[in-house]
Amino acid sequence: PDLFTAQVARTPDAVAVVVEGVELPYAELDKRANRLARWLITRGVGPEQFVGLALPRSVDMLVALLAVTKTGAAYLPIDPGYPTARIGFICADANPAVVLTVNEFSGRLPMDVARLVIDDARTGKEIAGYSGTAVNDADRARPLLPSHAAYAIYTSGSTGQPKAVVITHQNVVDLAGWAAAEFGASGLSRVLATTSLNFDVSVFEIFCPLLVGGCVELVRDVLALGEPGATQRVASVVSGVPSALSHGLSQGSAGAVRADTVVLAGEALSARVAREIQAATSCRRIANIYGPTEATVYATAWYSELLVDQPPPIGSPITNTQVFVLDGWLRPVPVGVVGELYIAGAG
Repeated sequence: PDLFTAQVARTPDAVAVVVEGVELPYAELDKRANRLARWLITRGVGPEQFVGLALPRSVDMLVALLAVTKTGAAYLPIDPGYPTARIGFICADANPAVVLTVNEFSGRLPMDVARLVIDDARTGKEIAGYSGTAVNDADRARPLLPSHAAYAIYTSGSTGQPKAVVITHQNVVDLAGWAAAEFGASGLSRVLATTSLNFDVSVFEIFCPLLVGGCVELVRDVLALGEPGATQRVASVVSGVPSALSHGLSQGSAGAVRADTVVLAGEALSARVAREIQAATSCRRIANIYGPTEATVYATAWYSELLVDQPPPIGSPITNTQVFVLDGWLRPVPVGVVGELYIAGAG
């Protein structure tokens, strides 16, 4: 939160968020988030707690996300479209102090979950009555530490019961530092955010540009990029799962999305899909980036400015990260020998 506050001071009038043509500058985004944060703090929300977010993809979603981090609590994405049993499991397992939601989605939450409906007229009036000035430790229930949780994301549960991966503020700062060094402020100047908050790539798409003065263009999902009649989008970065992004772009007209860099992650990348995305976006650079949720979004990265003619590798470790290929006895294997990938470092 302190890094975002510092960025607001540097670029208060720059556009921070664009959603369906509506623009919000840094100063206004910050004020709205501060008001909501103060409202939450008066209700006991603070570090070492979780706050659920069951919200539509809108400006209010980003305001709420920033507000929760300002309180010191960790945000917990809850997709209102999930099956009732899954939503119930997440709420029971994480035990959020409160869930921020809207009237449309409130009924999908378990009856015993505390909720704050932010589009309620009375609630809106209450929030507007709070100060929009910066929130600091003097305002919080207790000091916010780098080791406090910033968010928790539940995995897909491919190996059994879904489990929460809890990531700290210092982990997110490390990711943002790598992104700032790797892409630069110009490279993150306009990022298309197509990923659900329930997947960790959204952390890269939202926080990394907002900490260097970039603009986040919030899109419903990756498939919306290629819908018939969709307006052309020009971005410095667009990211996504290769198969989904390729499919979405193929549905629209040629040139629907133009991007300087395309970041692909989440599944193995074939040469064919890489070429299709390169052609569809006219990108200057394509990146194949790998990382499990537990490693704070990304762990290794590969880049190319050439037309991809063979399956790209997952590349080399990103900043402050080490990777090792080990055998079943945790010994490094020789080059060319199959082993398991172990990841270490600040992520």
